[in-house]
Amino acid sequence: MARTETTHEKSAGVVSLIDTLIDRAIRATASDVHFEPTDAAVAVRFRVDGHLVDVEQIPIVLLPNVVTRLKVLAGLLSYRVDIPQEGAVSRECDGQVFDLRISTFPTIRGERVAVRILPRTSGTRELDELGLSDAVRTAVWQAAVQGDGLVCLCGPAGSGKTTTLYALLNRLRMERPTASFVTVEDPVEFRLDGVAQIQVSSHGELTFERALRSLLRQDPQVLLIGEIRDRQTAAIAVEAALTGHLVLTSFHSGNTTDAIVRLLEMGIPPYQLTSALRLVVCQRLLRTICADCNGAMDAEGNEICESCMGLGYRGRTACAEAIRLDAALRSAILDRSDADHLRKLIRNQSGYATLAEDAQRHVDAGRTTQAEADALHCTRDRDGD
Repeated sequence: MARTETTHEKSAGVVSLIDTLIDRAIRATASDVHFEPTDAAVAVRFRVDGHLVDVEQIPIVLLPNVVTRLKVLAGLLSYRVDIPQEGAVSRECDGQVFDLRISTFPTIRGERVAVRILPRTSGTRELDELGLSDAVRTAVWQAAVQGDGLVCLCGPAGSGKTTTLYALLNRLRMERPTASFVTVEDPVEFRLDGVAQIQVSSHGELTFERALRSLLRQDPQVLLIGEIRDRQTAAIAVEAALTGHLVLTSFHSGNTTDAIVRLLEMGIPPYQLTSALRLVVCQRLLRTICADCNGAMDAEGNEICESCMGLGYRGRTACAEAIRLDAALRSAILDRSDADHLRKLIRNQSGYATLAEDAQRHVDAGRTTQAEADALHCTRDRDGD
């Protein structure tokens, strides 16, 4: 007669399974791990270079054990299965420490869990390493070294805005070692030496608005605001930029034109926006061809490339478009011109290159494929540009 596995043995097996999956995700440079209950199994998926990859199917009977283990790791209430919960834990893998942000959410098939993986060490990269064109990189740096004003990066979630902002902040810190640097983020994604980093929460007492109003009395010179989400945050960011601070921030917007229009719709007076705004950059990420298999994705009879998990891509590079506020654009903003008119003026700017044109630069250099660039173009169509 077959022996039934005991509860203790089952739990021990789940602990080992979770540890193995997390370490596997870290080594695959995944940004997230999803545990998604279906009718038949718990689907485990890694987000690698912005794309979800199916990696495992866990028997659905183990779902309670899986969720409980992840909740215990994050210090969450294991007996509450009816509410969303969020927690965090650190983990060491191959000599490096990572922060794991664990989020649970109830569904009709059981609780769904997402694990965000963040390296504890400074995750900043050099501005020159991101893949930005010389023109965009120069425009960003020239706007930042003016010492005051608003520099805004826009794009959808996962488009590399935070990485670019951190790279810019880190370079400024090296160039201005005596300056005061402060960030306000939800959440803080990477730790930076020499920078006062404040983590806020939209659900707690320390919100973006409250933190920013107090911080302006803390004598910051360079202020990084993780994201402009509402009119209050937008108003304070512009106020800070107009009073001698350099403000670096991000904005969820599909394109540069929409970013300007949305700031106006948030109640920022046109005369303030034209005085404060130095530069708007719209950014996306393109997957780069795997160096180990040269993009030869899994095919019948071929072994799957371990480096890219058979995807043909490993790593990402940035493409972007940047607009500066010249006289024509300032005049149009003051006149509250519509998005179509602003877009025409932007396209007439000297040296301006669209996102699609910048993406093609990477294709021509052999860093990515035409399919990646074409997918980016489809995304922009959905964004409305």
